[in-house]
Amino acid sequence: GTGSGGNYNLLGRIALSKPIEQPDCQEEGIVVVRITVDKNGKVISAKAGEKGSTNTAPCLLKPAREAALRTTWNADQKAPANQTGTIIYKFTLTK
Repeated sequence: GTGSGGNYNLLGRIALSKPIEQPDCQEEGIVVVRITVDKNGKVISAKAGEKGSTNTAPCLLKPAREAALRTTWNADQKAPANQTGTIIYKFTLTK
């Protein structure tokens, strides 16, 4: 399968790098990852399989979480110390 670039939601911030991890299974669906980002734009925590996910197979949750943790956001010194948002990844089976 393949992972497509996600839907990046973090109020007032822009995702600068958007890594994508490929799952090593024949599963498809949407995985919502709740992220916490610091003022420097570093993702400090990521929890995959949040509300809105359509497939919570471990082989999709793991690459979604790893990609979310490697995503970087613009720095914002006026942002909260720990700002939360979501990244939504859509995994599809290749034909």
